[in-house]
Amino acid sequence: GCLYFDSPDDLTLERTMKAKKHRFKFYDIYAETVFHGVRELANCLECQQNTFKVEYLGSDEVFVNDNWLDISSYSRRWGFTTENSEELLDRVTEFTKGAALDLFGGSGTTAAVAMKKNRQWVSAEVGSQGVDVIVPRLKAVMAGEDSGISKSSGWKGGGAFKYCYLETYEDSLANLNLARSEQQDKMLFSNATANLREQYTLRYMLDVEARNSPSLLNIGDFSDPTAYKLKVKRPGSDESREVNVDLIETFNWLIGLSVQHIAAPRTFAAEFEKDTEGRLQIKGRLKQDKDGPFWFRTVMGTLPDGRKTLVVWRKLTGNPSEDNLVLDTWLTDKLQINPRDMEFDLIYVNGDNNLENMKLDGDKWKVRLIEEDLHRLMFDTEDA
Repeated sequence: GCLYFDSPDDLTLERTMKAKKHRFKFYDIYAETVFHGVRELANCLECQQNTFKVEYLGSDEVFVNDNWLDISSYSRRWGFTTENSEELLDRVTEFTKGAALDLFGGSGTTAAVAMKKNRQWVSAEVGSQGVDVIVPRLKAVMAGEDSGISKSSGWKGGGAFKYCYLETYEDSLANLNLARSEQQDKMLFSNATANLREQYTLRYMLDVEARNSPSLLNIGDFSDPTAYKLKVKRPGSDESREVNVDLIETFNWLIGLSVQHIAAPRTFAAEFEKDTEGRLQIKGRLKQDKDGPFWFRTVMGTLPDGRKTLVVWRKLTGNPSEDNLVLDTWLTDKLQINPRDMEFDLIYVNGDNNLENMKLDGDKWKVRLIEEDLHRLMFDTEDA
């Protein structure tokens, strides 16, 4: 049934509802059901039953209904025109579980509230306020700023967040490098019909001429995973600048890796010689050297299906024999990892290698090329 509050007018009714002694758990207060002046009800005025029960809130419970005039809806703390208050977003997200997702980041209130409540969050913003407002605000949150719900949630600062730019359509076009000879260019634009040029562009140019463009994943540039670059347009302008792409984190995201450990980069030097049968071998031992040409970085983690995974990134010197001999030696001597052991279910390595491999269920291999899976996960649409 319905509960009715004794009050002579709407203002008194609102005050009565907010009073601690009148905070009912169950109620039905709408314009058509408010009955003024009633001090005692034998039956519910709506259902005519007398089985309704009054239950008061406990000391740790808060009266909440669909009238949220008890909190402010907007804020001006961060100078954004449509900035929601942290109190409002705190109440909204109180009824949800898991990570908070806000695809219209605005001033970053959802992310700020999630951080202060120790919840994971993802936010996206297409406007310049993503960098101009949200990032400075979240840095202040990490530093322990005391506005909004900081005091009520006991927030003292801490945490971490990462932000990145998504490649735009204009960025993709700016990073297309066409491999076309002068003769091909002359034939295409001097003699070809408009229909032929259109078909050439759609069916050949993007698939063949632009194949090794940075925006279409130039596999050749994986020889140095720290130096992959893209031209990126500056927010709010038409000016582009070259920026480094974090291939390591990109790959972690693509395979869904829950990262447990990322090792610091390590570099090594080695001398080589051939044995009596002409086979290449390392002379002496592989030595750690900050100026050495052999660079390695590893990532360890777990895939969504539970498989333990090792990702090995290395800089290739252009000598495959030396690169792969150092890789074998580094894995066995420095990491003490044998690809045939069961310590890891999958091992990813960039660049062709001769690591001992094992065939798994479904014609899959344990040791895999990073380039192949990264390209497949980025561009294959068959299972999308």
